[in-house]
Amino acid sequence: IIQDKWVILGFIGKGAMGEVYRAHQLNLERDVAIKVASKDWLQSIAEDEEEVETALLRFRREVQAMAQVRHPNILQIFDYGSTEVKLESDRYPVEYIVMEYIPGETLRYTMSEEGFYPEHDLTNAWLQDFFIPVLDGVKAIHASDMVHRDIKPENILMDGQVPKIADFGLARSSRLKPVTQSMDVKGTAHYMSPEHFFDFRKADHRADVYSLGKILYEAVDGKIDKKILPMKTASLASAETPFFQKLDEVIREATAEKKEDRYDSVDELHNALSNTINDLNHEEAIEISVKPKQFSFLDKAKWIWTGVALAILSVAAMTAWHFMNEPGEKPIPRETTQEAIKQVSQTKLDSNRTTVGSIPNGSKPTLLTEDGTTLRLIPGGKVVLPVRSAAQEKRTITLDPFYMDEAPVTNHQYVEFLNHKRLQVDIEKSVVRSGEKIWLLLGAVKEGYEPIEFRDGEFKLTNAAYASLPVLRATAYGASAYARYYGRRLPSEAEWIYVLSKDRNNQKNVTAPHSAEEGEEQEDMHNTMHGQKRNQPALKEGIQKELNPVTNFAANKYGIRGLNEGISEWGHRNLEKTSDDNEIEAEFVVLPSGVIRQPWESFEKVGFRGVLSVNNIKE
Repeated sequence: IIQDKWVILGFIGKGAMGEVYRAHQLNLERDVAIKVASKDWLQSIAEDEEEVETALLRFRREVQAMAQVRHPNILQIFDYGSTEVKLESDRYPVEYIVMEYIPGETLRYTMSEEGFYPEHDLTNAWLQDFFIPVLDGVKAIHASDMVHRDIKPENILMDGQVPKIADFGLARSSRLKPVTQSMDVKGTAHYMSPEHFFDFRKADHRADVYSLGKILYEAVDGKIDKKILPMKTASLASAETPFFQKLDEVIREATAEKKEDRYDSVDELHNALSNTINDLNHEEAIEISVKPKQFSFLDKAKWIWTGVALAILSVAAMTAWHFMNEPGEKPIPRETTQEAIKQVSQTKLDSNRTTVGSIPNGSKPTLLTEDGTTLRLIPGGKVVLPVRSAAQEKRTITLDPFYMDEAPVTNHQYVEFLNHKRLQVDIEKSVVRSGEKIWLLLGAVKEGYEPIEFRDGEFKLTNAAYASLPVLRATAYGASAYARYYGRRLPSEAEWIYVLSKDRNNQKNVTAPHSAEEGEEQEDMHNTMHGQKRNQPALKEGIQKELNPVTNFAANKYGIRGLNEGISEWGHRNLEKTSDDNEIEAEFVVLPSGVIRQPWESFEKVGFRGVLSVNNIKE
């Protein structure tokens, strides 16, 4: 507890100069984010007292910079102070900033790793929903005589569907005394303008224009990788339509190497984009208006009577066919697939129909499914739906009882699924697809970690130690296909939030090994996580610090693991009735942020799990 006011609830993340924690403000009963000067960072420069003072001054400058701007697309600051924190036997001085707490993802999660090209509609929607509001926020910063100097997707937080610019640690203001700069490079190379890199002090508002141009380039062309040289003019690899040709021109001018050749202001960039969007909308309107009028049989009376006659003949033929069949005989379906058989058998579990909020007699607390997953019974009840905007009102709905996967789906389970579906998928350039639907992206999830490969005609794990890690980079299509194959579905946002909210801050391991053999198995996983070998390969250095086997995840009161372990999950937007039959009516979202995503996108920190409605379990 800091100064009898803020209760630290958990660690959120760490940057170059600070650590961020989620906290609860006692007097106002609200959650906040608290950023403190990192102990590791201060220790790394401890020998240079001047550098320490400069670093702390920069930290304080962030408070002053953020406090100057009030805008819906800029993170709000609440307070600033200093205190002492006792760690073991020592006491450390701590300076902190109290800010608005945004539980969602960053702007990165509104962008596709492969880029929106060549989809006009997706690109246009992203520009208007997310990028234009970011430009509005940057314009407000510049209007306050400030330059952010660290604009990148990771520094733009998503409050539901609203982007908010954060991290003003490198901001410069003409109203504030400048901070002495050391010679080390500050910022992220791919978003840094040349003048920013070579002389940090000369980075003015056009450096922010360059960063915005790079973000726009990534959104259209795909995530920047290490092969692309930083500080160069960006241009689209393909631009085959007038809309993308104009976007390419905007990107080129925004990311010009010489700042004199760039847009002189974010206003100019905004206007150029608005003109491009307006041209696209005008072109689409013309295209619709010039389409030939489709022929309607209702235009001619004779077609109406012909249709009526055909309908009467069809009914007569069906009646005759019915009487020619033996009583009780049913027509054989044209197609009975192994997948359909599997799904039917999977639903033969153990329960009765139920009413809202009640659990039928005889419902088992756990179910074991064909893919080796343990489902745990969630009793259902009332859940308050998150408010995504000021215009929305708080709503409370009641959930039916349902079963939820104890843990996220693992690499091993997904490999087994892909091999079952081998004849129905194609692999091209690391893209696994079924028909037109992308299921999974192969290759490195992150540097040094490539868990799944396709070799010798089948999918395989590249390292046995990766088997129990959660599968990542599966798309919503791929996640939903897996769930359906094993008789389940993806959770609704309401279901996921309901389970997350239960015993959220008092998690514990509720299941213990049932045998010595299981105990050794879990010990092997635990040892593997810490780089120790016990008859199985260890995780590579670095991976073991970021990813855990799903059995190591903490469990809440229902025994559900990993809902708050730094990995997001696929789900559906809230459904009033969460039956298996109506899941297709919902939009796909990344939980817990609730940001709507396209079903063909994949992310390095998004996995999934399944649920099964109690009402849909059949005897």
